Amino acid sequence: MIKNLFFLDKFYLTGFILLIPTSINLSITQFLSPVLNAIMGRTERPELSISAFSIAFSILFLIALPNLRIQQLTIVYYKNFNKYKIHFFVVLLSIICLFISVIIIFTPISSFFLGNIFGTKGDLRDSVEKGLRLGFYIPVLLILKMHLYGISIVSYRSSLIWIGTIFGFLSACLLAVFFFILNYEGYQIGMLSFSISLFLETLLIFFLVRKYLIDSDHKLDRNIFFVGDLFKFFTPLLFAAFLPAFTLPAVNACLTRLENPEISISAVNVGFGIFGAVSFTINGCQSTILSLISNGYKFARIREFSYFVGFITLIICSIIAWINPINEFIFVDLFNLQGNLYKSTLLVFRLLSFLPPFLVMEQLYVGIIMNSKSTNPIIYINLCRFLVLIMTLGTGILVFKNFESYGAIVGGSAWSLTLFFEAIFAWLFARKIAKP
Repeated sequence: MIKNLFFLDKFYLTGFILLIPTSINLSITQFLSPVLNAIMGRTERPELSISAFSIAFSILFLIALPNLRIQQLTIVYYKNFNKYKIHFFVVLLSIICLFISVIIIFTPISSFFLGNIFGTKGDLRDSVEKGLRLGFYIPVLLILKMHLYGISIVSYRSSLIWIGTIFGFLSACLLAVFFFILNYEGYQIGMLSFSISLFLETLLIFFLVRKYLIDSDHKLDRNIFFVGDLFKFFTPLLFAAFLPAFTLPAVNACLTRLENPEISISAVNVGFGIFGAVSFTINGCQSTILSLISNGYKFARIREFSYFVGFITLIICSIIAWINPINEFIFVDLFNLQGNLYKSTLLVFRLLSFLPPFLVMEQLYVGIIMNSKSTNPIIYINLCRFLVLIMTLGTGILVFKNFESYGAIVGGSAWSLTLFFEAIFAWLFARKIAKP
């Protein structure tokens, strides 16, 4: 055990070598979100800026939902499959998402979407509309980027993830500072810095993995256009990805209908963003688990490693959540949160702080399901998750309406309980699947 704790165990070293760059890659948005929020928090109207950017980004992320699972498809199939066929499949998904993005953002559907579903109005609605138009191509870039990073993982070039991710993060931060100095509006700072840096990062990683894109074992012929087998694997994953991606828009849509929506939305999104940045290693667990399984490691060791990551993260989150000098430094000094916004954001973080072991549990057992290549149980897991989300939002609105920080309690509880029960459902559906 001592060997494990000090990372001297060869298996643990292998796990962390895979985990850290993959986690950073998958969590870059969560790393970047607090930084952008901190910069937008120093603009003239911080609550409006943060909430407008959050709503616009949640819509774009919902459109780009295939990016949540495309890396797993690439890892599972890329070694022993027609690479040209996989490339075509990814490009096809990108085109479909671009079409959906254009339809939603540049047609009258936008008015219905933002007015009736998200309940935005006035300056908030105007800022969200302009933000969406600035970043309409983001879904395409997210899908292509995750596919290219999947290629680097399966090609044993995980070091490329470090290069691309660090480059993307730094370029976004520099661009945000640049636009802030030029006195751009808050939502413009967030959307322009993210979208431009994403384009540059995708271009860089394409250049770095270009030699792995060629398939010498298969021909470039019309067979690459027949991707029914990939759709059969991916459709359940895509459907399942929709429901988690729906969580943020659903929470935002609910909070816009409560009192002080700008504060509530800002608190929930900043709190969740900080939590995501602190617990970033968990996001890479699933891809790491799949890689370890493919390399022949036993389930017992993989499970031990996964929970080790979860409990270390739990300790860090608990320290930040409950030790006053530390959380005050992070929330007030770093992110410039004041008054009710500070109190509400800290409350959201505390509601999320117990989750790390359960998030690891979900990653572990969904990884087991994916490895079996029978992805239908993931649909059922996420249907159950969706029901929990709706029930929690509805109950929260009724039960906590007389509490201080009403919106923060509702939003934070919805996130924490939804993710907790998703882990329980993953264990229930995966417990009968043969473990590697």
